[in-house]
Amino acid sequence: MLPVLENCENCGACCQTVSAPPFRIDAERNELEERGVPEDLAKELMPVWEVRLYISESPCLWFDERTQGCGHYELRPQACRDFELNSPSCLAIREMYGVDVGQNPST
Repeated sequence: MLPVLENCENCGACCQTVSAPPFRIDAERNELEERGVPEDLAKELMPVWEVRLYISESPCLWFDERTQGCGHYELRPQACRDFELNSPSCLAIREMYGVDVGQNPST
């Protein structure tokens, strides 16, 4: 059984299978603008994300392997904000990628 986590530090399992831009960008909404993503960063990422729409099972472009976390956590999209720590989805993806950050289960 995987331990219950208090935070996402040193995990990154949910960042491993982002096959499309995680930000919603359409005629009704531009989440990049809503989150305040700097224009130069958005311009750098958009062409790569467009290509990745057709690639599955690849890590998020913002995933930092060194820290095992988001390189732009404060700007993360709603999809990432909605992914709940210790939810069934969280536990399943951690198990899939063999991520056990070694914290003790909550008592």
